[in-house]
Amino acid sequence: SAGGKPQRSLKPLAGLKRYLFRYPQMLAAMLVSIVLSAGVMLSVPMAVRSMIDYGFSGVEGRAIDRYFIILLLLGGVLALASSARFYCVNWLGERVVADIRRDVFQHLSALSPAFFERTHSGELMSRLTADTTQIKTASGSAISQALRNLMMLTGAFSMMVITSPQLSMLVLVAIPLIVLPLMAYGRAVRNLARNAQDTLAEASAYAAENLGAIRTMQAFTYESHVLQRFADAVDRSFAAALARMRARSGLTAVVIFLAFASVIGVLWYGASEVVAGRMTGGRLGQFVLYALFAAGAVAELSEVWGEVQQA
Repeated sequence: SAGGKPQRSLKPLAGLKRYLFRYPQMLAAMLVSIVLSAGVMLSVPMAVRSMIDYGFSGVEGRAIDRYFIILLLLGGVLALASSARFYCVNWLGERVVADIRRDVFQHLSALSPAFFERTHSGELMSRLTADTTQIKTASGSAISQALRNLMMLTGAFSMMVITSPQLSMLVLVAIPLIVLPLMAYGRAVRNLARNAQDTLAEASAYAAENLGAIRTMQAFTYESHVLQRFADAVDRSFAAALARMRARSGLTAVVIFLAFASVIGVLWYGASEVVAGRMTGGRLGQFVLYALFAAGAVAELSEVWGEVQQA
């Protein structure tokens, strides 16, 4: 630690690997569906460019039917791949969390009585239920979304460079403006999320302690005092969760605004290139779609990063 403050690390999440690798077939199915859906999305702008440049030209007027049929087929493949990804991701998340809960309970059952004298059973129950539920997102949807959006970001930016190197250079200028707030907010969200989980555990532990001694509490007519203390604990938990949500919403707003502001700037420059005759409308449309895909991938990665920080 530095300055007496503990350092938070994502290394503990590496322990999820041994749980995930117990189910290689489901992992493989998830990866195939991710690659397929990302590939279909990345092929759409090329079809749109051909449709704009050739389908509307009158030279190949009938070709527009072919392009729309291709887009419809791509939509069908995307729907099937996305459905398969949704099923595999949620299956993995639920299965991993069930395994973790079983192992945590097995570990707790082997601890010495001295441990349970120092630790409230209510806090342990909160860790066993609420905390493991938080991990479910990281072990399922977060991994899927991270892989898909990394593929989308890499593929979209590669196609942007191929489509127009000049416009791609403008996008590169905007990347640091997006990444720096993401890094700063990520640290804040991680600390606030841990505080929210801790305050929830404290409230649960206090409730369990008093409900376990309900006869004693009622014998001393201590109900109102206990209720007030529990209400205060719940309010602290709500305040901590609210601070976490504010940080995450701020992160989302900043990243999305900067990403789409950069797209608008690039579109402005590209439109002037089309007017000057140095670029076709179809090429600009293709580039803008890839830029939107890249911006959307960055925005979704910010959401995934926030979920990982909470886990």
